[in-house]
Amino acid sequence: VGYEKEKVSEAKTIALIKKGKKVQELSKGEKGEVFLSQTPFYAEAGGQIGDSGILKNPHFSAVVEDTYCPIPELIAHKVEVISGRIKVNDGVEAAIDVSRRKAISSNHTATHLLHASLRQILGDHVKQTGSLVSSSRFRFDFTHFAPLSSSELKQIEQLVNEKIREHIAVKTKITTIEEGLKEGAVAIFEEKYGEQVRMVTINDFSKELCGGAHVHSTAQLGLFKIISESSVAAGMRRIEALTGEEALKHVQDTEELLDEV
Repeated sequence: VGYEKEKVSEAKTIALIKKGKKVQELSKGEKGEVFLSQTPFYAEAGGQIGDSGILKNPHFSAVVEDTYCPIPELIAHKVEVISGRIKVNDGVEAAIDVSRRKAISSNHTATHLLHASLRQILGDHVKQTGSLVSSSRFRFDFTHFAPLSSSELKQIEQLVNEKIREHIAVKTKITTIEEGLKEGAVAIFEEKYGEQVRMVTINDFSKELCGGAHVHSTAQLGLFKIISESSVAAGMRRIEALTGEEALKHVQDTEELLDEV
């Protein structure tokens, strides 16, 4: 239920792992992996890092440091038990770190705006080759044959920020990969898609097949700022960028440095 909810009150512990082996309980101070009957946590996938948060009940609490899928559709919660103990079949409340999820979602939506802007300004040959989306920043790798000029970077930054100010709704729908491609969605062919895929649409500006978490409106990004552009390999470039508070902080820090000169 990772997209719809920030908290699940009635999850059940279906398995516990410690140091690679199944156990019946985890106690205070121990680290391990918890598997739940249902979870609001988004597991690391498609370049987006996993959620963190809290698991708790009246007898136990644990910090969820990360989430990932050891096999498709199965989410492992990497935890450290802070108090009490958790046993198999215990009921728990699972809650994500909401502010961190919002920052990750902003950065993920920004990758879509950046991708569309790159294709509009540099050309349709631009294809995403990789990304890493965290709460503090994101990087975006793409095909292009030359370093970007300062003028091109400025145009890209301006276009993304223009779309942010336009307050465009970010819409998602479940479809098949064939239907999505027929509707003009961009797919990353290195990604493994199931029979059903999620299509993320930002008006007529961007349409991509994507399983990640996103904001509801581009306005939630606040501000977009490119901090670097570099070469990854022959014919492949990388942009690192910030959104929201991190972008504002970067601008303010840069102004402070200039004032000191």
